Amino acid sequence: MSNLEGVSVIVVGAGFGGLTAAIELRRKGATVQVFESTKQLTEQGDTIQLASNATKTVAKWGDVLQKIAEDSARPRSLECQNSQGQLLYNQPLPLDFDGFPVLYPSRGKAHKAIYDHAASIGVQFRFGTRVTGFFETETQAGVEIGNERVVADAVIAANGVHSKARALVAGSPQNPSSSGFAAYRCWFPVEALNRDDPFLDEIINAKEDRYWVWIGPDVHALVMTNIKMQWLACFCTHKDIYTAAESWSSPGKKEDLLKVVDGWDERLRAVFNSIPPEKLIDWKLLWRDPLSRWLSQHGRIALLGDAAHPHLPSSGQGAAQAIEDGATMGATLDRAGKDVPLGFRAYEKIRYWRTNLTQRMGWELRHLWHNTDWEKVKQDPKVLEFRQPYWLFGADPEGYAYEAYDEVVDCLKNKKEFIPKNVPQGYRHEEWTMEDMLKQDGTKFVVYD
Repeated sequence: MSNLEGVSVIVVGAGFGGLTAAIELRRKGATVQVFESTKQLTEQGDTIQLASNATKTVAKWGDVLQKIAEDSARPRSLECQNSQGQLLYNQPLPLDFDGFPVLYPSRGKAHKAIYDHAASIGVQFRFGTRVTGFFETETQAGVEIGNERVVADAVIAANGVHSKARALVAGSPQNPSSSGFAAYRCWFPVEALNRDDPFLDEIINAKEDRYWVWIGPDVHALVMTNIKMQWLACFCTHKDIYTAAESWSSPGKKEDLLKVVDGWDERLRAVFNSIPPEKLIDWKLLWRDPLSRWLSQHGRIALLGDAAHPHLPSSGQGAAQAIEDGATMGATLDRAGKDVPLGFRAYEKIRYWRTNLTQRMGWELRHLWHNTDWEKVKQDPKVLEFRQPYWLFGADPEGYAYEAYDEVVDCLKNKKEFIPKNVPQGYRHEEWTMEDMLKQDGTKFVVYD
């Protein structure tokens, strides 16, 4: 009999992390119900990185990984250029770690494949359902949906940076802050490109997936081709001039995007000029400082994914770390059985240092690209690398959670410090805030390898 037989779990939010937690807990015998505010999932959205530390978990879900991989981009290098298009460093990108692929799928299609699997194994869903509150006692937890109260043994808040559960955990209301930047992003068919423009020949006639980044003061722009789907993903940061209270996502204006890259490489401008206006989104990059506590007072409500640790896109790990959360939570709750608070406490201890570090990696890479030391680049172009160390990409979150569980519990019960092994060898955690990152001059960056 499963340790989770008879345990009921509510998951709020059907993103990558919420779906992973739902699948992993259902696989291990729990009854799982997911509440999602949107009325239905769609296959819309741009591209996303699912690194090997994410696909290692997805590979356990029947043919889901195969379906996602079928139309994913798999670029072999990241071509890093300055604003004028001069190639600075052509960084090789591993296609896999330990046989588990690094994928860049359509966000919407990957999401739909994972949802279909969750539904097929008995995860229950309620769409168009906005959770308005969270509550708990020593023996139960639940959510409020208007006047309705739904009770379970555990609640997982996986509903993003605006989650109301974060205020419950932190003990006071918290609003997300602007990271200082927003990003134009879009995903559109290659056929929309102007075939008469010679600057676009390299993209239109590409025979393999390509991935370019252009860097300049306070701006970086990305373009990736997906040969299988014949689609193109674009991303461009810019200074955020709006308040955090305003919408996190709104239609973008192509003329404003072109102003951001005025005077830049004509190839990049030609791509941006071809974007269908209805495909362009202006996406606010919201932030919350790392929160060391992810659990409610009685330990029956836990934060997951962006609700606990929002990542900047420059980390490349937002979705992967949410998936790792879900896989870890499935293992720790499986070991804890009916003792939900203990399982959640073990999850928090295993995950906190690692996600705090991957959050920081995103800030530091953005700093390197936006405040480039060109003399250092001349001496060693590798300073521009998008780091992909084995401790990060080669991780097995479920396997490590099972391996570390007894040690974590011993540390919790005997009030000893737990030193996780899912971070670089010798790494010691230090608390930091967004203000600390904004003051960085690049001399005190963490060593990740």
